Amino acid sequence: MSIFRRENGPASPASSGGSSESPANSSQKRRLTHIAPGTLVQGTISGPTELLIEGEVQGEIRVDSLVMIGGDGAVEGPISAPVVRVGGRVVGDVRASDRVEVAASGSLEGDISAPRVVIAEGAFFKGRVEMTGEKSRETRRSKGPGEGNQKAQSETGKS
Repeated sequence: MSIFRRENGPASPASSGGSSESPANSSQKRRLTHIAPGTLVQGTISGPTELLIEGEVQGEIRVDSLVMIGGDGAVEGPISAPVVRVGGRVVGDVRASDRVEVAASGSLEGDISAPRVVIAEGAFFKGRVEMTGEKSRETRRSKGPGEGNQKAQSETGKS
């Protein structure tokens, strides 16, 4: 039994011939670090694998893959990853190289810095959003002065 990665059963979709993965990904095993409900982790978390937080993390998160904060998950500290999905509670700045998504069940108190940001209706967000990265730079270059301001400040909340 492994604590930090998902164990596959004896029959996987790839071995049964019913794989929906692309050929390039079929030889790579999906790796996921799972912080289970009721678990408290204090300190810095870093690494190349996907991270699913359903417990609580107090500290910095720096990973090279997807970070998901489940509905019961909580993070106090900054998060840096290519993609961050918030379904639980985050208090800290979030920096993503691709996108940040805050689900309707999510709560984020901190600044967001990413090329793409999605904040669902009903989500709670308190902080600043700065659109960054190649996509926003190209947009700003194609527009005239004063037209491509990519910063926004927002406060929304559930009723």
